[in-house]
Amino acid sequence: MQSAMIRKCGLTALLPCLFLIATTCASAQPASIKLWPNGAPGSEGMSTPETVRLSPEGEHIISNVQEPSITPYFPQPGQATGAAVIVAPGGGHTEIWIDHEGYAVAEWLSSHGVAAFVLKYRLAKQPGSKYTVEGTELSDIQRAIRTCWRHGVFRRRGTGGAGQHTL
Repeated sequence: MQSAMIRKCGLTALLPCLFLIATTCASAQPASIKLWPNGAPGSEGMSTPETVRLSPEGEHIISNVQEPSITPYFPQPGQATGAAVIVAPGGGHTEIWIDHEGYAVAEWLSSHGVAAFVLKYRLAKQPGSKYTVEGTELSDIQRAIRTCWRHGVFRRRGTGGAGQHTL
């Protein structure tokens, strides 16, 4: 009797946890891919941790990027067009407004058959930065394109976003 009650209580307590895990996994952000797994060239000695702050509207704003990465958003297999875009969210080279200029754009593109990769790049005009637009930011975009191209992600390619003018 006590064993059955423990099992029933345990299951009752477990169900909300399982539901939380299932809903979290279903809406989870895709995993990002580091562009330089062994450290980005020119980032040696840069130890300031990446920071994320929220705007009053709830937007995630990233600064102090030392490890550039891409976050993939793939279309459903039946919708894939073979095209891909590197989305470079803007922020005046001092920060990255990753939600509406990155993730939202990528979600829209993938829902229309285009693979999208949101680029998190090193910031040239952030106070104290030793990075440059023409050198570091451009190399991050070029590395993102080469990474996708090398893995055969797309047949047609492009870039977009407020930060893409570095090309």
